[in-house]
Amino acid sequence: MYARVLTLVLIFAYIGSIQSFDSRNVVFTIVSQPEPYHASVAKRLKQDIETQVLQLENRRPKIHITHEDFPAPGAWTILPLLAPLTALYKGSDVRWVLFVETHTAVRCGKLIEALAAADDNEDVMWIGYPLSDEEPTIIHHFTFYEDLEEEGGFMYPNFASGFAMRLELMEILLKQIQSGSRSLEADFSIDPAFELAQLVYGGGSDPGPLLTPDLSFCIVSGENCATYPRQFDICGSAIPEDSIFFAVKTWSGFHTTRARVVKKTWGRHVTNLMFYSDKDDSSLPAVDTGVPNSKTGHCTKTVTILKMVLKRVKDMPHVKWIFLADDDTILGVQRLCEFLSCYRGGSDLTVLGERYGYGYGKRETAAKGYDYITGGGGTVLSTAAARALSACACAGLSAPDDMTLGACAHYRHNLSMTHSPLFHQARPQDYAREVLARDRPVSFHRHSSPEPIRVYSTWFQHDDLAVKKTRRRDEL
Repeated sequence: MYARVLTLVLIFAYIGSIQSFDSRNVVFTIVSQPEPYHASVAKRLKQDIETQVLQLENRRPKIHITHEDFPAPGAWTILPLLAPLTALYKGSDVRWVLFVETHTAVRCGKLIEALAAADDNEDVMWIGYPLSDEEPTIIHHFTFYEDLEEEGGFMYPNFASGFAMRLELMEILLKQIQSGSRSLEADFSIDPAFELAQLVYGGGSDPGPLLTPDLSFCIVSGENCATYPRQFDICGSAIPEDSIFFAVKTWSGFHTTRARVVKKTWGRHVTNLMFYSDKDDSSLPAVDTGVPNSKTGHCTKTVTILKMVLKRVKDMPHVKWIFLADDDTILGVQRLCEFLSCYRGGSDLTVLGERYGYGYGKRETAAKGYDYITGGGGTVLSTAAARALSACACAGLSAPDDMTLGACAHYRHNLSMTHSPLFHQARPQDYAREVLARDRPVSFHRHSSPEPIRVYSTWFQHDDLAVKKTRRRDEL
């Protein structure tokens, strides 16, 4: 009899422990963007999570879409979200905050199980799929924690897979930032996942908690996945290639090197291509912008290019987009055309590319921070956006063009920069393999080992050639 009673007590205790953690203890935070396509994807994800939790627990979960509920500049870095989330949920049933991107798939049942297991371990403060660098890389400010080599290196979460933080950790981190004891070393936000992990850890004599790897936060869909990134699907037919004008910034010293690589690779597959330089060169073709070459910044040159392109496409109504590239941008033309099927060009104000941020990492500059599209991976502008930004003023010949355009878009036009992880400011080897494996990149940047023609042939040539063959068959 005693044994039976003891067994029942243990069973009820086990059931109670399972039921002690549920969706009431979690806040779902969808890190979103106001651009119409991304906003619609965020809304669908919110509806999906609501449906799942209603089916599981017959209650509505707490879900936030950041561009609607917390429209602070730089919310994508997570730091501006700490204060409003902790203010809302401090003293409530909430113990964990899940952060996901709009393209993150969430299986709520598996997620609750993963968070319940983490909640039982007081030493676990944040969880996610662990990424790490095989070598120091420029996109992470060359930061490399040699003291963590024995523990597998410095790990940071794959944002596309989502990650979860204890509300308690968020409160601690917020107090550290407000007191000035924690801040990012750099003024720039480049990879928010790495920089958040860097900020939480802190290093030194009083390090914070490292990310706890949790493989239920997946890279690809699997039976036991709580989350995983969805691919960026196209939204219909790829847009016509000739609806894009490709403007390449170059310099006469690179006409026979970098510019020729563009001509040999992706430049073969575009109709409207012009190089903008400090000298005319009919063999490319290149036109003289009238702006002297500068080693850095190129702001005056870039604004002049926008004005020259707009003048050229004035009588080309079929051109809806301007792709502004460096002469060492490595591009997949067909992938760009597929990607743009989801966005509005022409008269809509749209700027796309890889987003960086300035000022978000420090308390004294956070309120004045702004986004910009880093130019190496290419900047895509609707013709209307190009027209608006062509009126931006440069502080000088060598002022940074991408930052100037970003600040001008933010302060003068209230124009959002729309981020896509498919554009890349650096080389393929500068990114974690898992990050590149999940999607079809649109661009890379910089000519180095491996040499650029090989990078193009590895990542983009097959798609561009396939479309070219299809066009030939259609013409015949």
